[in-house]
Amino acid sequence: MIEQKEDFPRPNLNAKNFKLDIPKAVVVAIMIIVCLQFLAGIISIPSYFNENLYNITLPLSFLVGSLTALGVVMLFLKINFKIIQEHLLNPASIGTVGLSIFFFLFMLPFAEFLTSMVPTTGPRWLEDLYHEIIRAFEIMLDYKVAGFITVCLFAPIFEEILFRGILLRGLLQNRVHPIMAIGLSSLLFGFAHLNPWQFLGAGLLGCVFGFVYYQTKALWICILLHALNNSLSFVMMIKYETMEENISDPNNYGNVFLSFLVAIIIGWIINKLNRKNHQWT
Repeated sequence: MIEQKEDFPRPNLNAKNFKLDIPKAVVVAIMIIVCLQFLAGIISIPSYFNENLYNITLPLSFLVGSLTALGVVMLFLKINFKIIQEHLLNPASIGTVGLSIFFFLFMLPFAEFLTSMVPTTGPRWLEDLYHEIIRAFEIMLDYKVAGFITVCLFAPIFEEILFRGILLRGLLQNRVHPIMAIGLSSLLFGFAHLNPWQFLGAGLLGCVFGFVYYQTKALWICILLHALNNSLSFVMMIKYETMEENISDPNNYGNVFLSFLVAIIIGWIINKLNRKNHQWT
């Protein structure tokens, strides 16, 4: 019996070099945002009738939305989790990890400065939106354990997998220039927060996480930095019972500029130490 060859080879779900062009990256980001926001909204509905349910719905809504987004995106790109896993625990030197933490810490004042530039008063729609954001963060204060699990554990893990481990990686493997790839993925990451106050700050921190991922291919470092950022913010909210308190003074332009300059120098050192990791194709 003659064996017939398949005319159309099956897609290789183990292909490591999945690629994203810019339009496809935008589509992936929209998928992520819809899954996170739409499903989170549905699962949170019972909490509007019984606020005690926030203890369950806060982490559950983010977990379900994230897992759904991950499944939809992997299906869309025809990849499996083993591909993501290979970068999830990639080793990195202690020096690079330490420098990455300092790079984040010294960039943080500039992120807070950018956030402070967005007005909280003005048109009615802007003030109403700001009060809604404030209320959402106040819920974290009322349900601290659920808020901590959601913000400090689930968010860093799943957002880094989705926005760095898939979206940014796909752009880099498609030979999109690193500056463009990191910038676009960070822009989409900031937009995913769906409010102007987190758009600028989260966008800049997305650049920080993206830069570290580009340099190291170690997704766990990005998760660590993201968790550190969210944990610092969460502790500040609990301590001052408001989301408006900053770790640094955004109006102290001298300190903001000096910290930014130190961060750039640290980033340059990280780049020098990790040149061997710059090949993404």
